[in-house]
Amino acid sequence: MKSKIILFAIFVTMIFISSCSGLKDIENYKGENISMGVGDTASVKMEADTYQGYDWVVSSNTNSAVAKYDGKDNLPGKKNTDPAIQVIKFKGLKKGKTIITLNYVKKGDLIAKKTRTINITVY
Repeated sequence: MKSKIILFAIFVTMIFISSCSGLKDIENYKGENISMGVGDTASVKMEADTYQGYDWVVSSNTNSAVAKYDGKDNLPGKKNTDPAIQVIKFKGLKKGKTIITLNYVKKGDLIAKKTRTINITVY
């Protein structure tokens, strides 16, 4: 009986460890800086494998009164299987600073493969 409990505990531990192993694959980019005037629009360009279902999405904005997400354009690659360039646009609303975090996620996944932090200053 004890050996069955020990084997079960080892099995559960291995499943837990294997399910968490994807967390180390997250790539983080910090320090991207954008400056813009009130009413202006600025953007960042990022490669995305939209063919495989990946997309850049806004996950947080520390001060939504300063700048907001203003849409996204997809510039396709030469072939359908080539990564697209996503142009993520932000609009300056009032003077100040905010930090926007973008996550690179595959449709249906809960954990981001990459994150990017954008520091926005509106003057």
